[in-house]
Amino acid sequence: MSDLHTLSEIILEDVNLNFVEKDIYSVYSIGDSPGAYDGIGASTIYDRVACNRFYNCLMWGYSIKEYATLCEDRLASSSEGWVLDLACGSLAFTSEIYANCSNRPVVFLDQSLNLLRKGKSRLEKLKGSISENMFFLHADALRLPFKDNIFNTVISLNLLHCIDDVKTALKEIKRVLTDGGNSAITTLVQSNRWSNRYLSMLAGPGALFSRSFDELLYTFNDLEMQVTHKIQGNLAFIKYR
Repeated sequence: MSDLHTLSEIILEDVNLNFVEKDIYSVYSIGDSPGAYDGIGASTIYDRVACNRFYNCLMWGYSIKEYATLCEDRLASSSEGWVLDLACGSLAFTSEIYANCSNRPVVFLDQSLNLLRKGKSRLEKLKGSISENMFFLHADALRLPFKDNIFNTVISLNLLHCIDDVKTALKEIKRVLTDGGNSAITTLVQSNRWSNRYLSMLAGPGALFSRSFDELLYTFNDLEMQVTHKIQGNLAFIKYR
C-alpha cells in the first residue's frame, strides 16, 4: 500500500490531499470528478477503441509497442528520483513496464477517477498489490500540485492533443522537472497521411486538437525547451533533455 506521508512531502503546501480509496488520492473535494472520461461508458470506450492496437496501427500509423519501449527507456534513464506519469490514463500501454519498476517512486496522475481505477486494477493484477512506491493522484495536468524541481522523469503519453492550452502544460512539466531531469512526450500531429482528415474531423467538436509538429515546436522553443523527436505515422515521440 502506498504511503500518504511520502506523497505529501512533494505536494505544495496550499494543496490538500483527500483520500479516495486505497492507493488513490485527490486534490479535489470528495465526489468532484471533472475528468472527461468519467461519464457513463467513456472509460470503457477509451480502453476498447483509443487503446486498441489495430485502431492505432490502421488509423494513426504506429505500433502501441512504442509506448512501452519509450517508458522503459525513460525509467532506465536514472536509477533514482521521482517519476511522474502525467495523464496516465488506464496504463493500457505501460502497466507491464511499471510492474517491474521497484526502485523509483512513481506518481500516476490523471483527471479521471475511472481511468485511475482501471490503471490501479491493471497493476494489481500484475503485481498482486500496489507497491508502497506507487501513488495514484486525481489532479489537473494544467495545475500540477507539486513543488518545483521534484521529478527526475516525466512521462506524458497522448496528453497534448487532448488539450487546448499546450503552453501551460509544458510550463508545468518544465517547472516540476529537476535540473538534470528528462521528459518523454507523445502526441498526435498532422502528417501527410489520409488520417489528417479524420484528425481534423475529431478536432471539430473538440474531442482532439489538430496541430502540426512545427506548431508544437514553436511552443517548445518559446519556452526554451530544446527537444529531439521522431514521427511515426501521426504520432510524434518527443524527448526533452
